[in-house]
Amino acid sequence: MKSKDMHDIVGGLALVALGGFAAIYAQRYEFGDLNRMGPGYFPVALGIILALLGLMIALPAFKRHGEPIAVKWKTLVLVLGSIVAFALTLKVIGLILATALAVVISSMADNDTSWKGRILLAVGVSALTYLVFGFALGMVLPAWPWSA
Repeated sequence: MKSKDMHDIVGGLALVALGGFAAIYAQRYEFGDLNRMGPGYFPVALGIILALLGLMIALPAFKRHGEPIAVKWKTLVLVLGSIVAFALTLKVIGLILATALAVVISSMADNDTSWKGRILLAVGVSALTYLVFGFALGMVLPAWPWSA
């Protein structure tokens, strides 16, 4: 038996699940109509569009042959670990340092990136994160450990 294109099948079905969840969850909010859109209109519409796009990816993949999925456990652990590290350290060390820490941890999943590249990436992403969330959007987040 030949293997199916599992990359597109899993990815497409994940999009269907995410879009379906968003569309169903947003039913809690007033939907409105085209002239007077309620808070649930946009998430429902985007959820349906995302689910349809997921179907457009997954359905043709059942007819294609592809490589089996090989899980890279190191990458999975490092990327998920960086998210957990960011969540646990955000209020303790601030947005800028927590972002830098998360970028350094997740970039260790790529063996081709040097430490100099990781540090430059961490500085750049941290600065951009602060500019977007702290400055442009005005979110109340501690930027540094001493500003908490």
